Amino acid sequence: MNLHSYRSAALRLGLAGAALLASVALAPGARASDFEKHFDISGRAGVHVDTNDGSVRITTSDSKSVDVHVDYQGYELEKNLHIDAHQNGDKIEVVARIAGHWGWSWGGNSRRLHIEVRMPRDADLDVNTGDGSVEASAINGNVVVRTGDGSVRANTLTAGQGQRIDLHTSDGSINVDTLKGDMKLHTGDGSIEGRDLDGTLDADSGDGHIRIAGRFDGLSIKTGDGSVDARVLSGSKMSSSWNVHTGDGSVDLALPGDFQANIDATTGDGHISLAMPVTIEGTFNKSQIHGKLNGGGQPLTIHTGDGSIRLSKA
Repeated sequence: MNLHSYRSAALRLGLAGAALLASVALAPGARASDFEKHFDISGRAGVHVDTNDGSVRITTSDSKSVDVHVDYQGYELEKNLHIDAHQNGDKIEVVARIAGHWGWSWGGNSRRLHIEVRMPRDADLDVNTGDGSVEASAINGNVVVRTGDGSVRANTLTAGQGQRIDLHTSDGSINVDTLKGDMKLHTGDGSIEGRDLDGTLDADSGDGHIRIAGRFDGLSIKTGDGSVDARVLSGSKMSSSWNVHTGDGSVDLALPGDFQANIDATTGDGHISLAMPVTIEGTFNKSQIHGKLNGGGQPLTIHTGDGSIRLSKA
């Protein structure tokens, strides 16, 4: 092949390669697209988001409106992706559902579905996603989050009288900050971490450590496998019995100096250390203690199947 023929062949190959790359880049499944809707409301908003495979992010403002933005890539609207957002009074429903199971696509173009909602701060929220992470911040009202597979992050949520904060993931971590009210945090497999909490807390992990800090009126902590680190701050009070349990892991519980409780602490394989004055009742040993803290009060049960227990002053 002479030099001229070689250059011509190389040019043809280069043009063909460029055309192939362009066709991949311009293929419908490779383009990023979006869907937007705006709703004006007059009263208290209620927002429901439902998707079988997508991440969700919720933000708030002082405006009397709800803005929906759905960003997606690798899907075709009304072919393998259905999106609908509609209004019924002050109730807004957002539905984004993928047909079939979609993952990695030809050409290395990943498929993505992400829902963002901006809503009033004083409102109620209900999110359900089959597979995806959820983030929510700055909401005063009922907040219910369910994800089948993904992490949950939330901050500055306040549930008033008769309202609740209920965050659930079947597989993923939960990380929260500045929550107030009736709080329930559950993960089937993952850690739970919470700071600046205020109210009644029910935290439950099938497999993962739990670390929390706050002022509590009620407290229930349970993990099937993992350590527990709980810091109970001044102003906390027991209106009923409290329970801290781990199947396998240590428990480190810090309480206010004036906290009153009837302590029942047991470990299947470990030791118990007390850095607070507890009046012991009956027999005791390194793995089982019954006693009164500051004269006693409601029952506080602490148990680990395998690990140490440490009770200290917050």
